[in-house]
Amino acid sequence: MSNGDTAADSVDSMEDIPPLKSDRRSFLMRLTDGMKFMWASKTAMVGLFLVSFWVFVAVFAPLLTPYTPLEQDWKNPNVGPSSEHILGTDELGRDLWSRLIYGARVVLVIMPVNDNFWIPGGTAIWGVIIALFVGTTLGLISGYHGGWVDEITMRLLDAMMAVPIILLYMIIMAALGASAINVVLAMTIVGTPGIARLVRSLTLDIRTREYIRAAETRGESHWFIMFVEILPNARGPIIVDAMLRIGYAIFAMGTLGFLGLGIPPPSPDWGSMVAKGREFILIGSPWAALWPSLAIASLVVGLNLLADGVREESMRYQ
Repeated sequence: MSNGDTAADSVDSMEDIPPLKSDRRSFLMRLTDGMKFMWASKTAMVGLFLVSFWVFVAVFAPLLTPYTPLEQDWKNPNVGPSSEHILGTDELGRDLWSRLIYGARVVLVIMPVNDNFWIPGGTAIWGVIIALFVGTTLGLISGYHGGWVDEITMRLLDAMMAVPIILLYMIIMAALGASAINVVLAMTIVGTPGIARLVRSLTLDIRTREYIRAAETRGESHWFIMFVEILPNARGPIIVDAMLRIGYAIFAMGTLGFLGLGIPPPSPDWGSMVAKGREFILIGSPWAALWPSLAIASLVVGLNLLADGVREESMRYQ
């Protein structure tokens, strides 16, 4: 057998060897780098702790309380924290800790469609995800194509942004009715213009880069350029903005619940808990309003701190 045949056989045998698990290694390396990135910012770590706490109690809510959020104890209405009810009870004797952590599930983990059906992903999460999809698509199209497409799209979005946010929420919810799906739809309508304008501004900058010109020279389609070439290079600011918008969405859910336009009772909605609990503050029972108010504040602050920490650290390496 000649040396050429030997070399060919060795090449064939090397091709038969399965590749190393580079994808898994690269994923672990990215994960490790991401954790180091987070540890470098004290602001981000405080935010991560607050957000992780609420995600943890939301996921494991059934294991963290012996009560259901609707279970009533008529013998103990409006009582303060005790060994039996660690955060107290509301006017119907329902355990506030149970309602608080099950309310976190509605915000972060599940979205109730009706009494017997729910889908994974919290109501606030879905509102931001759908707004991100719609706003990112509009921003990419408007920023990349420009011209009359840009003018029409941006003027329509400017008209939406001219309406005060709370008023726009109230108009949408009053027209559609109170339900989790309509809350998500309202968040999508309200959040889309701001996301679209952010993505448009990023697209206007990125579309002038050389690799975009190279993709156009290769004959790539506009959709390929927008979603494969431009969008990945704009993901940093979009991710930070998404974190902030989840906080805004949670605050909006609380506001709508407080006004009676959010998820209808008896769902443990934090905003409706505050609205109902405030009636009993002056009679010496502030617990039903205090705990959900602190829950909303801590989760929103945690998301803002996490977003600020990520933004600060990312700017160091630019």
